[in-house]
Amino acid sequence: MKRKIITIKNGLVSVPQSNEVRMTACEIAALFEVYVRTINDQTKGILKSGIVKADASCIATVAGNTLIPDVYGLDMITALAFRLHSPKAKMFREWVIRRITTNLNPPPTLFIPLSKQVLAN
Repeated sequence: MKRKIITIKNGLVSVPQSNEVRMTACEIAALFEVYVRTINDQTKGILKSGIVKADASCIATVAGNTLIPDVYGLDMITALAFRLHSPKAKMFREWVIRRITTNLNPPPTLFIPLSKQVLAN
């Protein structure tokens, strides 16, 4: 499987449209401009909480009873963005929220009168 990564340049978030987003801890740290150790600590917490499950289809490291993936998908990257405090993480959170809420507004209802009679109870 070919890996694709998320980029943030000049305030624009670019996420590949396919489900092939896979990033290493180093790539995620560079994306959000935080330390790799911060990413590793936060991913362990997210995996331990069960919010995101480790992807068994990827190469992973076993640490005790925990499966720690070597690459992470969009679900983990999104969870990390909501746990990190950096300008780039904030940009990504805003992008996620915009994507979620963009299509939530239902189309307006259009009433077309078929006759001039007024309906009354």
